[in-house]
Amino acid sequence: MKNPKVTVLMSVYNGEKYLREAIESILNQTFKDFEFLIINDGSTDRTAEILQSYDDPRIKIINNEKNIGLTKSLNKGLKMARGEYIARMDADDISMPERLEKEVDFLETHRDYAVVGTFVKILNEHSGVIRLLDRPVEYAQIREFFRRDNCIAHGSAMIRKNCILDVGFYDESMERSQDYDLWLRLSEKYRLANIPEYLYIWRNHNENIEAKYMDEQKIFVVLAMVKNNILDVEQATTRFIDLIAEKCVPRLKLLTITFLFINLFTFNRIAPSTMYKVFYRIRFSKKVNVILNDFKMEKISLEKAKLNLKDIVERRLI
Repeated sequence: MKNPKVTVLMSVYNGEKYLREAIESILNQTFKDFEFLIINDGSTDRTAEILQSYDDPRIKIINNEKNIGLTKSLNKGLKMARGEYIARMDADDISMPERLEKEVDFLETHRDYAVVGTFVKILNEHSGVIRLLDRPVEYAQIREFFRRDNCIAHGSAMIRKNCILDVGFYDESMERSQDYDLWLRLSEKYRLANIPEYLYIWRNHNENIEAKYMDEQKIFVVLAMVKNNILDVEQATTRFIDLIAEKCVPRLKLLTITFLFINLFTFNRIAPSTMYKVFYRIRFSKKVNVILNDFKMEKISLEKAKLNLKDIVERRLI
């Protein structure tokens, strides 16, 4: 069987409210040569019922027995994807009819580009436009913007699959901002662009991942920057302190992060990459919180706290 040109990849968890509109926006694309992989990530609402109501051979449903999260679900889909290009789609958003056609045309005519996204319209819960999101278009502008934040909307993106295979899939330690981390890795070897047209509609509502976990995503943005050598430890620490001031997330969690960054990078044998790999687990570790509390209560010295944390990282005692 001939492989499709494009794999549209979508993961959904309890998305019954907007799911049908999202699916219809893909099925009604002017570009027709695609498969539509939809991963039902352990939904407990009517998501499965809605998915089963479609009788379109392009739709392929993968059911996770339990919720494993967006990053792991996307990697699962990437391993099954047959398309030359991967078009992301979120289960509460809308793709304009010409989105896939224009993105395919761009990648076909710009062979040195790995990713293309689009401008975005942002809707409220009642489908009213509340913002037009323009982003840098040219590669050089995007690279410069990446030094501050992400500027390619994940759901709007189309990616060459062979480029993903080259740099590696989504980093599963990135619970949030997994797209930004992937773009940073891709941008080291390939070009990225945005089409200056509003071809994707992002819905801002209380259950949307971007809105629900906005504060937490700010932490992962900084982590992605550290991991990809955009920020050094001093700059990262400053960013974390700013997040504490903004009260974005619980102070103890950010105190833990800041403390680790300030102190653990001072040990030459602990490289940033090693620190990053254990960070996702260590930030919830009871052992770390005990050490921090002992230091706070002056039960142990700063040097002793640093040595204990160093031991946890090096021996993976998490």
